[in-house]
Formats: sequence, structure tokens, C-alpha cells
Amino acid sequence: MSATKRTLGLMPLVCVMYLVVSGGAYGLEDAVRLAGPRLTVALCLLVPLTLSLPTALMAAELTALMPIEGGFYFWVKEALGPFAGFAEAYMTILYTAVDMAIYPGLFAAYLSFLIPIGPAMQVVLAIALIWLAGGMNLLGIRPVGFTSIVLAALLLSPFAALVIVGAPRLIHFVPPTQPLYGPGFLGALGAGLTVVIWNFGGWENLSVVSGELEDPRRNYIRAIAVALPMVVAGYVLPLLVSLSGARSTADWQMGWFSHEGFRIGGPLLGGALAIGGAVMSFAVFEAAMLWVSRMPFVLARESYLPRAFGEILESTATPWKSIVLCCAVFTLLVPLGFLALVVLDVFFYMAALVLEMVALLELRRLRPNREGLFMVGGGKFGLYLVATLPLITWAATFGLAISQGGAHVDFLVAIAIGATVLPAYGFARRRWGGPKDATIAA
Repeated sequence: MSATKRTLGLMPLVCVMYLVVSGGAYGLEDAVRLAGPRLTVALCLLVPLTLSLPTALMAAELTALMPIEGGFYFWVKEALGPFAGFAEAYMTILYTAVDMAIYPGLFAAYLSFLIPIGPAMQVVLAIALIWLAGGMNLLGIRPVGFTSIVLAALLLSPFAALVIVGAPRLIHFVPPTQPLYGPGFLGALGAGLTVVIWNFGGWENLSVVSGELEDPRRNYIRAIAVALPMVVAGYVLPLLVSLSGARSTADWQMGWFSHEGFRIGGPLLGGALAIGGAVMSFAVFEAAMLWVSRMPFVLARESYLPRAFGEILESTATPWKSIVLCCAVFTLLVPLGFLALVVLDVFFYMAALVLEMVALLELRRLRPNREGLFMVGGGKFGLYLVATLPLITWAATFGLAISQGGAHVDFLVAIAIGATVLPAYGFARRRWGGPKDATIAA
């Protein structure tokens, strides 16, 4: 990005990465209700190995190879050609659009534990959160990074208090009395995996701003090494404390950790978790806006969108028109429901991840000389294991589509929307020209 002397160091990068991927156990509650407590805990231990670690290793290798603004878009474009690059960006924009609409809803859900809020006020607060986060991003990458350090500490403190107060429940853990899963294994597995994948995915996202990171070839993998254990612990420990001895989780839903905090530690802890949930919603949204807003910027620079969205505000080195565009789109998506948004989010995210994994394999062939750069170890076996494990994990979520009526419709909608990538590519090429080295696929 032009004239960018402002870069993000290792510690802020760790905090931004943690927020982009997780932000604490907030939002995991629906998995407990849908999949059952035992299966949810099992998935929170399994998915880091089958999805998070492989994705993180892929992102670290390709960021070391190509530490440029636009990240995964250019990985896929170089490996598979301009149409695949556009498809990568298109799927990313689809999943980030629905993903970013989730957090304002979480914000209102946790705030409603403290203050009675009607539907109209929830919408107003959600929209206010969107534009406040957009305003913070207009100030540049460093303010976002340093703010993320403060916000990460604020949102993690209530969960740390929950784990400390609930330590006896960990030490003398009593498994929930419910079976591993309820009626309909495929539905329970698919629903639980869909929510858990949403909570554990996104390790490659900050590659989009790798041109604004300090020493990205080394610091990206370092940040992963710190953030990944934080993410796993941040989910598993509060879950174990809250679920020890649980007899029923039928009431678990978005915002339920506040009720568990109240039950275990009284009104002070319950209120702290509610405040932490509201802080998390803003913190994750603000951190995600950092990389999401670069996608229209990159596509404008590649001549897939009007060139105006590629303009930089020189005083802060931010793509200000791209940020404003993102805020406007997210505002329109606020009314959609949580589970529908998560189903769409995971479908589009994993479709983009397929392209990234294929790019990982192809770039190993095209650019084998990597002296001094991080690479996935284990030879061809390790490389193919990293590339296939996330896709197997994603395939398991189709049980939700097969056995759940509403989710079945959501998956069909996701497939239909995803299929629009080809006409969208043709339109963008004809309207704005596309990159000079591109050829129209159809």
C-alpha cells in the first residue's frame, strides 16, 4: 500500500489475529444446544487439529512466500490463474459480508443481559457499532492494533475470572449427564461443526494486510504459535467450567455465558461476561474490518471494481472508500438471523479455503526454491495432510443440510449464490477490464 510507513508489530499482530479468529468463547453457545455439550467439547478439541492448525500452516507458508497486500487473492491468482483469483476474492467477500453481520447481533444479545433492549434499539446499536468500527479503521492500522491489545485484555478478563472462580469445577470435573449426541447424529454433528468451524476459522485472513505487517515472513508464523493455543484454551476452559455436571443445555443460546457466569460467580461475574461479550463484538468487528476492507481495495486495483475504491487516504494510509463501502453493506445485512448467517459463512469460507489449499500444492510445484522461508514440514505426506484435513472437516457439516429442514434451505441458497461467481467475473471483466494479464474464461 502506498507510502505506508505504519506497520503492525508482533504483539499487536497476535492480538489482532486472536480477535479475527476468535475473541473468546462468545458465540459458541448455540453449538452446545444444537450438538449437545459432550460433542461440542470434543469438536473444540478436534477442529483445531483438523482445521485451525492446517489452515494456519498453509497461511504461514504462503505469507512467507508472498508477503504482499492482498494475500490469499494473489496466492490463488498466481497458482491457478485470474478467474480462480477472482473466485477466491468473490467467495471471501460473500462470507465476510455475512460474517460481519453476526457481531452486531452478538453485541445486542450480550448487552440485553444488562439492559432491556427492544428490537428497534438493537438494530440502532448494531448499526452504531458498524460505523464506529469503520471510523476506527479510518485512523490506520496502528491504532487498530493497539486498540486490539486493550480490547483483547478486556474481553478475556471475565473468562479468566470464570475459570478461576470455577477452578474446583475443572479439578473435579463431572461430565454432563446428556449422551454424546441427541437424536439424529448427522444433524448434531453438522450443526455443531458449523458453529465450531465459524469460531475456529480465519487464520489466513490477515495475509490480506501482510504488506502492512512488520517482517511478515517471520512474524506471521510467530503470531500463529502464540494465538492458536490462546484460541483453544479460550474455548475449552470456559466450556468445561460451565458444563461440569450439567443436566440440560436446552436453554443455551447466543449470550448464555452471562447466565452461566451469574450462576457460578453471582451478578458481578454475570455482568462482567455480558460486558465482555459486548466488548468482544466490537473488538472482533473492528479487527476484522482491518482485512475485510482491503478486499474491495485489492479488487479495485485489479480493475474488477471502480478504481475509486482503490484510493488511499494519505494521512492514515487507509483505503477509505473501501472501508465506507464495507460499512454500508454490513448495515444492510444486520437483520438476518444467527444460524442462517453461520451456515452461509462457513459454506463460502470453506469454498475459498479449497482454492487456497490447491494454491498451496500448486505453488510448491511452481516455486520450489524456498531457502530460508517457512514451509510445511513432513514432505509430500505432510503437505497433502495439511491440504485435505480441513476439507474432510467441512464435508462433515453437510450432515446439517441433509437432516435439518431450515439448514437444508440455507445450504441450497449458499450453493445458488456461490454459482453466481462466473457471471460476476464476466461482468466485472467487461465493465472494468480486469487485470491486464487476465483472459476472459467464458
